[in-house]
Amino acid sequence: RFSPSRNVLFTQLDNGSGVLLNLGSGLYYTLNRAGVVVWKALGEGACDLPTLGQRLCASFEVDATEAEREASRLLRELQKDGLVRGE
Repeated sequence: RFSPSRNVLFTQLDNGSGVLLNLGSGLYYTLNRAGVVVWKALGEGACDLPTLGQRLCASFEVDATEAEREASRLLRELQKDGLVRGE
């Protein structure tokens, strides 16, 4: 289970991408449109890979296996940089 870290601010841009600001480090991170879907789902409490994969499938033309793989890859990166917490 994953959830957004409390010290991260999110802003969605007009083109559908997004920006994360880690208040602890002062570093900015960019999210593509798929990353924004994952980030919003995490904020809504959707915190397992199957659910995140379903959200990506509903937003983009991608199969469930690929969607879960991409969600997993993004979560690992976000966790490594302290932007999400794993439980």
